Amino acid sequence: MNKMSWKEEDEYIDAESESTGSEVEKAKSPTFPPAVAKRIVAYSNRTGKDVEEVKTMYLNYIRKEYGCTDHTVEDEDLLTDWAEQVFVQTRKEQMSSSGTSTWVGCFLGVADRKKDRLTNIVKSNLKLYKDDPNDAISSGRLGVFEKDGGLWSVRTKEGLTPLDEQADQEPTYGIKVGSEYVCLLTRKGMPSPSTRMGRYAYFLGGEEGDFVKNGSVGLWQVDLTGENADMELDIGRPCKIPVIPPREGQTNDFFKTVLGTYSNFEITYTDEFVKEEYRALLQPMNYWTDDENHELFVALDDVEEAFDNRKTKTNIDGRSITYGPLIITKGTINSMNSEPRDSEYDPEGFNYFMSLGSMNGDVDCWIPGAVGKMTKPFTAHWGEQAFDYAENSTVLLFGRLGMKDRDGLMSPKITVMGVYGHPRRCRKRASGGDTGVGQFE
Repeated sequence: MNKMSWKEEDEYIDAESESTGSEVEKAKSPTFPPAVAKRIVAYSNRTGKDVEEVKTMYLNYIRKEYGCTDHTVEDEDLLTDWAEQVFVQTRKEQMSSSGTSTWVGCFLGVADRKKDRLTNIVKSNLKLYKDDPNDAISSGRLGVFEKDGGLWSVRTKEGLTPLDEQADQEPTYGIKVGSEYVCLLTRKGMPSPSTRMGRYAYFLGGEEGDFVKNGSVGLWQVDLTGENADMELDIGRPCKIPVIPPREGQTNDFFKTVLGTYSNFEITYTDEFVKEEYRALLQPMNYWTDDENHELFVALDDVEEAFDNRKTKTNIDGRSITYGPLIITKGTINSMNSEPRDSEYDPEGFNYFMSLGSMNGDVDCWIPGAVGKMTKPFTAHWGEQAFDYAENSTVLLFGRLGMKDRDGLMSPKITVMGVYGHPRRCRKRASGGDTGVGQFE
């Protein structure tokens, strides 16, 4: 067989594909055979990735797995088999993630506290058990612990399953109901934890294909659970994340913007999901302030008006609660304390403070302890360009806007969830010295 013959074949066009001839030609050029080009374009259409990115992924695969550094000297059928391997494997990995999708954009910040995601599930199942134990067990939602020869077993709708746990101690994952212990069940009918702590991280972006092709940008809440609830995040840095989209037909408005995650959740920091000429638009100074794609940005001098126009009210236990809007703003720091200060109101037991200068007066900004632990709010940018900044730096903030009473006058405040400092707009902090609030005493 002439190894080079495939280079001279006519352009491949799949009659069942929506791909244009130019797309296939791009995938085929400069030296890919038609069968490989077909698979590259199909994968590009399925994932929303640029054809050039998919070609690079393919070449990286064959170099890593087969030591191929020059694919032009290989047979067409071999190159096709390799393409089948990489794209079938990728499809398999996507399917094994149980319905995850790739979202692109950047993290804006994190919530100040974690909450138990299973509270309501446990409550409803315990009520079901108290009302009708047999019905609760037959539903597959709950199991009941029973002592069996000095060890615990769990009774489910499938019968009795022995466990390797001594019955003279409380069973792991047991929930006491009267004189009995019950438990939530995994899909395989084994005892499951009754708590799962989670924290919401705020994400500005969208599903990769919709983002790249349609410019769709929204504010999403990524539900980080388990150990991921305390993971470090680079605020403002473009990235890709695997998430579980809201289910079809979701009626609860809150959960329409919640993205689920699995325990193996990983962030890929990259801006290569858009073409090179557009990547500058992903930088926070552009992306966060872009009023064509979102309405989050509010000038610091306009935050009082934004509060009046965007605040919402709700009733909780008969009390009327007013919530200020989530906003992005920009300002120059008048003062800050980058060392934690004790706070009985913060879930972490400490918080931080900064004040931004405005024509209408200073705006107090409280930074929760979790934001300090997870996001490096006093460090400008990321990677090799990162450095600790000083006062008189200009930063972008994301947080919840509120109002406070100061000597009978209402003034704005911000509970900060994320801070981004641009390296050309932030002053480097001098090393050493006292940066705590005690220096002012």
